[in-house]
Amino acid sequence: MAAEEQVELEESRKQEILALDAKVATANHFEFLGVPAGASPDEVRSAFREASRKFHPDKFYGKNLGSFRQRLDRIFKRLVEANQTLTDLEKRDAYLAANPFIRAAARAVSGSNPAYKPEPKTETEEARDLERRNRLARHPYLARATKLQEFVSRAKAHVEKQEYSQAFTNLNNAAQIDPNNAEVKALLIDVRKRADLSRSESSYAHAMEALNRGDTDLAMQALRTAVNANPLNHKAAAKAASLFEKSGDSREATGFAQKAVEAAPTNVEYRVLLARLLEASGMKALAKKHFEEASRLNPDHPEVKKHGKKLWPF
Repeated sequence: MAAEEQVELEESRKQEILALDAKVATANHFEFLGVPAGASPDEVRSAFREASRKFHPDKFYGKNLGSFRQRLDRIFKRLVEANQTLTDLEKRDAYLAANPFIRAAARAVSGSNPAYKPEPKTETEEARDLERRNRLARHPYLARATKLQEFVSRAKAHVEKQEYSQAFTNLNNAAQIDPNNAEVKALLIDVRKRADLSRSESSYAHAMEALNRGDTDLAMQALRTAVNANPLNHKAAAKAASLFEKSGDSREATGFAQKAVEAAPTNVEYRVLLARLLEASGMKALAKKHFEEASRLNPDHPEVKKHGKKLWPF
């Protein structure tokens, strides 16, 4: 167990690190810094300085920390993030807007008192704060955290504009900084999904344009791309099945018809198309199954009636 690990740390400090590391993924920014919700930027800065004196990784340089080194890295990154967010007015407002329960607790402290205002700083204090910010900005931990957030912010902006290639580039850059960042991983999954859906719809539109020009080969290629990008694009799958059927490629046609049915199982037209292709390939038992399902969905469908007489001559 981590608490029993032999490292160059006092037992009390080990317990502090373990307790704070357990909060990295669950505590809000105020809780992680150990200040009440709605704490002023000055109170946040003070708490950050105090926590940095305890948990800054450089404080333990040269010591055998074992698994505690990773814990300290996580803790300090989280401290930096909390401090940056709660001392920057725009970031603080955005954070509270995204977390209404925290905002409500903060208002209970400061919002309920309209006269509440932080004490103005002296010129000496302002100069000291500026020097401290500049010094922190040069620190590699803070620099990496800041750069990562820049890449994430750019990626989100590109997603809003449906510029998925640029979003990928920024998220991949962010992943190189912190491969285990949960937000970056989730965004990459989301962007891939959005990009696939967009590519599928775009390819389907290109296929329809190609058909209007009489370019069937190009249309079939575009439809294949549309279905590969999004197997649930039943329109593209069904259209591809029809075109491949006309071209004489029954194997490809059947495969696409199957995808169309899987994506839209209650569509009678797709069921009939698949059943007809299966019947033509000699798979009459399977064809019958799909004709029966089509009949259940719409017994008055012309194709269902026509093939029903052939399959059930009674």
